Amino acid sequence: MDFFDEINGIQYLFLVKIEDLPANKLRITVKEATISTKEDYIDIAGKKIGPVKKISPDGAGRVFEFYFESYGAYHVINESFATFKDDEEWIGRLFCVSSKSSYLDYIHATTLVDFTYIYEGDELKHYSINCQDHVINIASIKGPIIRKL
Repeated sequence: MDFFDEINGIQYLFLVKIEDLPANKLRITVKEATISTKEDYIDIAGKKIGPVKKISPDGAGRVFEFYFESYGAYHVINESFATFKDDEEWIGRLFCVSSKSSYLDYIHATTLVDFTYIYEGDELKHYSINCQDHVINIASIKGPIIRKL
């Protein structure tokens, strides 16, 4: 998959835009984070933490677009609430692909995707884009077309 290694080599990503397009097409734009060179201390619950560096979507980070020509389902979750189970099998870190995940189990159990979307020889996969504030989960039989903008 184009740009798979480059994206997974980035330290942090931010979600820029999600577009749910006509005919069940999906476009997701993400941007590489900029990490400040300045170290600072922050207060959390009355305790000083640091030194830390600010992670920001501002700056000249690389931008990538993921275009799914079709999808069975997708959802966005606050990254603070995202979990990964030990029995899940993943390839990747920021852009991940899985054939075995609790999200896929959920999609199979609660939708008609097996009867209306998957054809002989097709395999439903779980694509995950892990950003600083969001985790985007996509169930699709076809991987995205990825462009560097």
